[in-house]
Amino acid sequence: MRPSSNRAMHAALSGWLVGMLAVGPAAAQSSLPLRLTPRAVPTASPSSVTVVAISLDATSRTEAARLAYWAEQSVARSGRLDLVRLSDALDAQGKAAREAKAAEGASAMKDGQTAYDELDTQKALQQFEAAARAFEASDLSRNFGDLSRARVMKAASQVANGEGTAAQLEIRAVLAVDPRAQFSPNFFPPDDMAFVDKERKAALAGSTATLSVRTEPVPAQVYVDGQFRGVSPVDLKGLTPADHYVTVMAPGFEVEQRRAREGETTLTLAPAASMRALQTLTERIVRKPEGPERDLALRELGTLAGVSQVLALLVRGGTGTAPLQVTGLRLDVADGHNLAYALGPVPAGETMATGSDALLSSLVGADTARLAGNKPVTHFASGGGSNRKTLGYVLMATGVALLAGGIYFGMEASSKEDDFRRAPQTSPRAQDFKDTGKTYALVADIGLLTGAVAAGLGGYFAFSGGGSGGGDSKPTPAPAPAPKRSRATPPPKADSKSDSLSMPPPPKGTRPVGESLPMPPPPPPAKTTPAASPAKTTPAAPATKTTPPPPVS
Repeated sequence: MRPSSNRAMHAALSGWLVGMLAVGPAAAQSSLPLRLTPRAVPTASPSSVTVVAISLDATSRTEAARLAYWAEQSVARSGRLDLVRLSDALDAQGKAAREAKAAEGASAMKDGQTAYDELDTQKALQQFEAAARAFEASDLSRNFGDLSRARVMKAASQVANGEGTAAQLEIRAVLAVDPRAQFSPNFFPPDDMAFVDKERKAALAGSTATLSVRTEPVPAQVYVDGQFRGVSPVDLKGLTPADHYVTVMAPGFEVEQRRAREGETTLTLAPAASMRALQTLTERIVRKPEGPERDLALRELGTLAGVSQVLALLVRGGTGTAPLQVTGLRLDVADGHNLAYALGPVPAGETMATGSDALLSSLVGADTARLAGNKPVTHFASGGGSNRKTLGYVLMATGVALLAGGIYFGMEASSKEDDFRRAPQTSPRAQDFKDTGKTYALVADIGLLTGAVAAGLGGYFAFSGGGSGGGDSKPTPAPAPAPKRSRATPPPKADSKSDSLSMPPPPKGTRPVGESLPMPPPPPPAKTTPAASPAKTTPAAPATKTTPPPPVS
């Protein structure tokens, strides 16, 4: 047997270990006082977020893309998050080109307004024409209002130049695609305002044309004259018989735009440079939509898009008229913390706008607090984080019990060793002390060894990050829907610049609107040349057909 001194030392070490394990969970859960050093806190800027909707089956591809649009509108209405459209984030080069054209148009509008104020209406006409051309090449899902205003001011400049016929043609062309365009009497005399009213009524009364929009190789969000009209394929009715501006977009593809008249038009989307990476990440999420791999892939997607948060919507199609089943989460790209989580049914089709409002509002309304120690909250179907911690605490308790038993039997073995030394070596009692001591020593060694292993594993499961985060794994249902409100018109689009350029003020020295306004002096007599008809966007050449990626919106 071992000497008594060795067993005493082992017992002391084991007792120290038991004490540390006993206070470990309490120390981990308690908040220790900290000495805070005052410092200036910078003003927090809104977190950037992108929206991705992933269909988990083939039946929900189109509805997932539609839900992504309404989620973007919910983010924009929240006022606390900075929306970055995923199709823009994954096509940085195309986005930069479209934004450059929008900036060019805004600059030309400013120069045209300055020239008009200075009564240089010839220069104003040139600037407003340049602005219209630039806006036509920008993202018209956002800048259609700016294009319409540029063309209105072009007509105003033609009126000031005495080009009445050209001005009327421009007014008619504007109202054909935008019957609600605003014409101010500050820039148009009564006769022209009467013409505007007549043409507006004619355009609205003649809105009987139909247009079918198809896209390849994937469903895409469709905007016609700057208004969201659904997800392709879409069949539109009640349009004016004119060349309308059609814009289509889908994540992983370049934005496609063209002008289309009554009938059917098909637009082919060219893949963006990051389409393959998006496809790979989407496939990973579809394979394990309720496990840790989902959040890891979403974090990589956020890094790819250059945002700090990702709002993900995992959509399963309902059978027949059954609603969609949606799992939504808003995730911090830095560590995977689930800032919001909700699941519930969402109606498909035209009622999705109001039917999804409660779920989407719960995802953008507030942030979920982190766990103790600033650990992230996660939501997995298996409840991996919660079960892992529970298993860890059970193993730690078992380890403590085994170590305590090992200490007890170690002390008993030491006692039997002392009794053996004091008893006559030839007596039967000495032999009994010896055998009992060996048994106690063996039990002590086994208890100490297995207890240390169990306690170590328990500590690892209970306190290691392990990517599970430990949060509450129970699904959070969406709150009860709010009372229905009318949505006859779609809400303002995210990042919309429709109001970025207000109607320019009247020229310097003009009198109030209620009084008759003198027209600018006519230019020197010159032969009036008819205005060039509005430039039409040349249809893009069909791109090479590509293999569609997994359903993602």
